[in-house]
Amino acid sequence: MDNANRPDELSYDEIMALYDKHGSERKAAKAMGIPRTTLQKRKYDAYNERFTTQRMRTSIRIQPGEKTMRFILTSAQDSTAIHSEFLTNLEVYADFCDAQIMVAGYTYNKGLFEDHSKQSGVYPSTVLPYLVEDRIVFGDTLTFCAEMNILPTAVNPLSGMQTYTGPMSGIIPHAKVQLESIPTQKGERPKIMQTTGTLSLPNYVQKKAGQKAEHYHEVSAVIVELLPDGRHFVRHLHADRDGSFQDLDILVSNGDVEFDQRVEGITWGDIHWEKHDKNIAAACWGMFKPTCEVMIDVLKPKYSFIHDIIDFMPRNHHNIKDPHFRFEMYTKGTDSVEETIDAAAYFLEEVQRPFSKTVVVESNHDLALLKWLKTADYREDPVNARYFLELQTEVYRAIEAQDSSFSILEYAITAAFYDIEDALFLREDQSYLIANGIECGMHGHLGANGARGHIGQYARSGRRSNSAHTHSAAIKDGAWCAGVSGSMEMGYNKGLSSWSHSHIVTYPNGKRAMITQYDDGLWCADAVVVN
Repeated sequence: MDNANRPDELSYDEIMALYDKHGSERKAAKAMGIPRTTLQKRKYDAYNERFTTQRMRTSIRIQPGEKTMRFILTSAQDSTAIHSEFLTNLEVYADFCDAQIMVAGYTYNKGLFEDHSKQSGVYPSTVLPYLVEDRIVFGDTLTFCAEMNILPTAVNPLSGMQTYTGPMSGIIPHAKVQLESIPTQKGERPKIMQTTGTLSLPNYVQKKAGQKAEHYHEVSAVIVELLPDGRHFVRHLHADRDGSFQDLDILVSNGDVEFDQRVEGITWGDIHWEKHDKNIAAACWGMFKPTCEVMIDVLKPKYSFIHDIIDFMPRNHHNIKDPHFRFEMYTKGTDSVEETIDAAAYFLEEVQRPFSKTVVVESNHDLALLKWLKTADYREDPVNARYFLELQTEVYRAIEAQDSSFSILEYAITAAFYDIEDALFLREDQSYLIANGIECGMHGHLGANGARGHIGQYARSGRRSNSAHTHSAAIKDGAWCAGVSGSMEMGYNKGLSSWSHSHIVTYPNGKRAMITQYDDGLWCADAVVVN
């Protein structure tokens, strides 16, 4: 048999399975063609190995240097061919940006006697120089769990991993790409867990688990940028079929690095303009005084998707029955709905660019304006009474004209006399596809069959999508969710929070990256400080 000359590679469970198959230790040894004592010794050794751990090995710690350090992290399956063109392009990019490539191996048990150990796995020679098997800690905030060995058929590779890295963000080697923002104490840096994707080509047993895994298999890596001050950025590098990939405005293809490449679209985190964050607005759209390069002007998206443009703070449904909040708005002079709409119009005017189509996705906070007209009593709201009646009149005119497509938000914003005629206002359930069929018309508040929206529902639809709403970055089976562009303190969010200033960048080939900003607005290592 295959294992006759290598009994030392049998695991404890495999030896016990042999005992069950042959009826005794002696008969099992005879079937393998080895002495009984040899098999017996291996059983005792395997028993001890079964309960050893590699997790407690001393981690390799990489401290920040005097300049930005970069690392490209991915994974590879044992005894499996890799996407050689992708690896070549990763090597070219690593040379270009002075990055170190690290590959964590993983195994896939396709037979009874296959060894589960990563250390004894067989990998292509081109991968061997980059293999790592120890935990790598970057600064004090990020961990690469290269010691992990998760089956590539795992449906949710991040399941149970939320606390594995303690308070640090974590990167898990796996063939499937997922990302989850973990709740932390409000005011702390968001903790994000994500997987790498893999260098390996699909290689699965053609049964249900393997066939499902093959469908979600991602030839991908992540790039880590470790700044001198200890902060870090992480972005996915997804391979196209020819092994090319784009990282922000850089395209790596056929061994060449090309600059000033536009992106297809940016799905911005929820805006909530009355509760905007000045640093984020400055870095994203050049408003106020930018402290770094402006994202929209560097990436030049063909489409710019706006979610929850208003918070509707003066009469927000979260606070409308709170007399203390209402009085606070009154004393601050911020309880005018008309001024809220004017501010949103000003925002749209500021974010428009001649190279980008601004698309306003109808969202739950935007719809709060219509809900206000349906439920409020203008007689009890003298500050807004006149504006309420003006908008209400337009709604009734639309009803009378049987104009079912009428949007009171679009009417109110465009009536504010700002130069925003090029903006497109979507309606609920209106589809908007970009980049090989990615759905960008859903905000995320509506779920299936009347339920609340959830990324899992969008993932199950089978169509790739970019949404928002939750303020928490997430990736699950082709469904991506952006974070928030507004303040981390909205007044109605209490306790632990998974919110992050995260945006979805979609490339022309349909591949995507999640961009997460720091509180000062910095969004990547090369977004140099503006003096």
